[in-house]
Amino acid sequence: MFDVLNVLLLFVLLVFAAYYVVDWIRGNDRKQAFWVEYGKTGRIDPALRKSYRNYPDKDRFMIFWLQKQRIDREKIAGSVAELGVYRGQTAALLQTLFPERQLHLFDTFHGFRANDLSQESGEAATYTTANFADTSVAYVRNKLGNSPLIHVYEGNFTETRLQAETVQFALVSLDADLEKPTSEGLEWFYPRLLPGGVLLVHDYNPKWPGLMRAVDNFTTQIPESPVLMPDRDGTVVIVKNKAVS
Repeated sequence: MFDVLNVLLLFVLLVFAAYYVVDWIRGNDRKQAFWVEYGKTGRIDPALRKSYRNYPDKDRFMIFWLQKQRIDREKIAGSVAELGVYRGQTAALLQTLFPERQLHLFDTFHGFRANDLSQESGEAATYTTANFADTSVAYVRNKLGNSPLIHVYEGNFTETRLQAETVQFALVSLDADLEKPTSEGLEWFYPRLLPGGVLLVHDYNPKWPGLMRAVDNFTTQIPESPVLMPDRDGTVVIVKNKAVS
């Protein structure tokens, strides 16, 4: 009798394990309503499912994906960009989400600059120029491929941004960690963000008080209200107002 119960218990466990594995493969383990519905109707391609499975913060993934749906639905034109690329994980997601759009990637690709670290506090005060230095343009380009739609800008953002002065944007990911580059990114990208476009600022939480200060100071100067998302490290979403006719 004991052996039969053990076999039944093992069978039940295997069924539940199979259920969760299948759910994971389908990308439904978090069961975000639109994601599940799109999956049922065949509107999520295999590359995007793979990106979802590999992305470490599923809630953050969903923020990007839901904004992509809105941008397409509202027919917002413009390029996509990221400031703070590191090894290209989010850049690869942006490429998958927006395969037909220009993708502009800004990073030193050599870690933090010393003068950007000098005024930091909180967790960012523990950083050195060696943090996030284990990357390169070649590494990121190898990950993303050789698409002519990808533009990589290596070096100091205050200088490299001059190469993209005339570009307009639909979505910008700011993941610079520090106060100064985050402030510079907000001030530079916002005027180039098309109405209905969105800025997504990562790491808005008490561990990065300088970054929070940069966001708070900037958002007092614009008409839009920032909205904090409940992803793991905190993403602030700023959707630029559309012109009132």
